[in-house]
Amino acid sequence: MFTEAEKKKIKSFSEQMDREKRILPEVLEIIYEHNLFKVFTPKALGGLSLSLVDGLKVFQQVGAIDGNVGWAVTIGSGGNMFIPLFDQRVCEERFSYKEAVIAGSGKFGTAERVNGGYIISGTWKYCSGSDYATLFTMNCRLADSEEIVTCSVSRETVEIIPDWNAMGLRATSSHSMKLSNVFVKDEETFKFDHFQNQYEIPVHSFPFITFSEASFFSLCLGLTEQFLSEAAEILERKKDHLGLERYQYVMEQCSQHKSKLENIEERFFSLVSTYWQKHNHGKRLDETDLATFTAFCKEHSTKILMSAHYLIRYLGMDGIMENSPLNRAWRNLCTASQHMFLTP
Repeated sequence: MFTEAEKKKIKSFSEQMDREKRILPEVLEIIYEHNLFKVFTPKALGGLSLSLVDGLKVFQQVGAIDGNVGWAVTIGSGGNMFIPLFDQRVCEERFSYKEAVIAGSGKFGTAERVNGGYIISGTWKYCSGSDYATLFTMNCRLADSEEIVTCSVSRETVEIIPDWNAMGLRATSSHSMKLSNVFVKDEETFKFDHFQNQYEIPVHSFPFITFSEASFFSLCLGLTEQFLSEAAEILERKKDHLGLERYQYVMEQCSQHKSKLENIEERFFSLVSTYWQKHNHGKRLDETDLATFTAFCKEHSTKILMSAHYLIRYLGMDGIMENSPLNRAWRNLCTASQHMFLTP
């Protein structure tokens, strides 16, 4: 995927991105060059058209390099799931160029039905990628009704409220967006169970919640890899200072937790592969399948987070200094694993 030079370049910007709370243009260009906002976009629209399993491995690999970039790629590619839901003309217009990426929110605004569309207003939180997104999506409730309409608007229509102030994933620009009395045409709305164009690939009909759980969990695997890598580097650097006995003990602890992570990773991808194969053979995932997967992701995301909490106690001041790569990796893991799809 990335060349060694590109990995090194991304890592060299990690502290600056964390400090400035943005994905730098130099890093965005690498993402665009590799089509990583288009992991699940069909090739006809310039995407990679990957399978679910291969896409999840991309999220893991990018997360192991830099947590902020991993989150950006995971969320940005997650928006690809909406592609077949759009009116065909709107879809081609908005997804055919390399910088195309959605930022959105599951929160709710309000909508009023008018001739040819809707007038919508509201404020929506946690719109990751809002600094560079080209399209924004949001849910709205119709006035005096429980009916929900999902809308899309172009970037120039949106006011960004820079309120993302989390302890980790600081560069993901997961800010709020605000709209006031904006007209949205009927063809710029969509429904989650209604495909409207020819750009469907197999992943698009995979259960959306299970897809989301898998995406965030695979990213957390990568974030944990990064944490363990930073821990090993610190131990090697401080080997003489720690003394042989403590060095060997902490290394053994890291090794044990790495083995546990590898076991979890193997079981995760085995489960995903089974579900993906079932999906590709036209078999519907039943409620037991879905519940089993949800339980796995919630239980094991807690386990890998607890491993990081346990190990950081042995790693000295690097664990608490905000400019430390170890601390940054830990903060990013804490933040990503706090997503509602992964919490108990």
